[in-house]
Amino acid sequence: MISAVLPTYNERDGIVELAAEILAVTRGERLEAEVLVVDDDSPDGTAAAAEEAFRDDPAVRVVVRRGERGLATAIWRGFQEARGDTLVVMDSDGNHDPALLPLMVRCAEDFDVVVGSRYVLGGGMLTSAFRYWASYAFNMLIRVVLAQRIHDNLSGYLAFRRGLLARLDGAAIFYGYGDYAIRLLWQVVRGGGRVLEIPTVYRFRKGGESKTRFLAYFWTYLGSVLRLRLTRR
Repeated sequence: MISAVLPTYNERDGIVELAAEILAVTRGERLEAEVLVVDDDSPDGTAAAAEEAFRDDPAVRVVVRRGERGLATAIWRGFQEARGDTLVVMDSDGNHDPALLPLMVRCAEDFDVVVGSRYVLGGGMLTSAFRYWASYAFNMLIRVVLAQRIHDNLSGYLAFRRGLLARLDGAAIFYGYGDYAIRLLWQVVRGGGRVLEIPTVYRFRKGGESKTRFLAYFWTYLGSVLRLRLTRR
């Protein structure tokens, strides 16, 4: 089974459409899948919207976290709740295209982590030229500082087999915001794991407002990279 984990906060406008799209893609490929919505008690009613839309479909489950917020910890909670042998994490705003999911899952049988990458041939972003180039430049910095070849360390569109979690230090990875992905990929590469990047093009979000503020998180991300560099030494 595939477990697609969607961490949410104020994504009522698009979460139902995205979950339905994931199920349509996986069922079209005859893949058994569940969608796990992990919601940080969104005031806009994201959890209630998902529960109502899929109340007759057990393939969609909603977990509401109260008194705790954060992208990385929500993803970690989703992994603990997931029933699948293959885990997929996606942005809940619809930026990540579910059409790529079956290919990523199949490739995860031969690689430790599969990344939906904006920065390999065929990848890109429809949404924001500034975000594309700002993230591109930061990924170049990551490649230089950590001396690893991954082009998109901040994609957040990842697929891997559940067994990988036993080889990782979850507490040292799943905190903060999108920088969790930098730490996850670094641990995998440092442990001799293989990472495959598959091109993906970021789509426009399905509704609501973006929570990603690259400049606001820049120093946090940079600090994460420098700490990994010191650990590497």
